[in-house]
Amino acid sequence: MKSWLAKKKLFFSYLRHTKSKLARIYPSKRANQLNFIPALLWAVLIFILSTGHSVQVPRFSNLLEPDKLAHTAAYFVMAALLLWGFHRTIGVTSATMTGAIVISSLYGISMECVQYTFFPNRFFEVYDIIANIIGSILGVLGLNFLIK
Repeated sequence: MKSWLAKKKLFFSYLRHTKSKLARIYPSKRANQLNFIPALLWAVLIFILSTGHSVQVPRFSNLLEPDKLAHTAAYFVMAALLLWGFHRTIGVTSATMTGAIVISSLYGISMECVQYTFFPNRFFEVYDIIANIIGSILGVLGLNFLIK
């Protein structure tokens, strides 16, 4: 029969092992939040660029303007960074993919509303919103392809 001290050491050894194993599986809430810092910084950059002075670019067609390609690229990166944050915290599922698309698309729509409401030299354009949504979808699909 084991002594009380031996049982106590064995028990605490088990707890220590279990705790470190769980810490790897379920990182702290703060560690999970840090995974979304790149997406947050990218959103701030989009805000700064969206509220600055507009630059006139030559028009080719409504959806193939350099401006629309820039919108697509910006929201491609934003959605990919959001999905990367989800991937690092809870994994990639259809819900997290949809969440990344919805969050980045709603941010794009809200930025168009902010431009229209608060900045007289900026305009609300439906084609910008379409480009933002296309970029969000492509960003999620592209990163999902790279992850798998």
